[in-house]
Amino acid sequence: MTAEISVLVAIVGCFIGLAGWLSGRDKKIAGDAEWKGMINGKLDVIVGISKNLECLDEKVQGHAERLTAVEESAKQAHKRIDRIEKL
Repeated sequence: MTAEISVLVAIVGCFIGLAGWLSGRDKKIAGDAEWKGMINGKLDVIVGISKNLECLDEKVQGHAERLTAVEESAKQAHKRIDRIEKL
């Protein structure tokens, strides 16, 4: 009779241990999934910022080219004005 109780206690102990291990594993998996989701979200933000910076860089480059053209045009206008004033 005591041998039967010992076996029963051992089996119950195994089930409790298995249940605890499964519960801990599920919590760890859920925590890892949450962490990965958070990291993926942050990476998406970084990629978005990078794309915005590339777009801004293209716009700045375009403005630089236009500014150079305007400066050249102003320089030519000043030369024409100087010629008119000399007359």
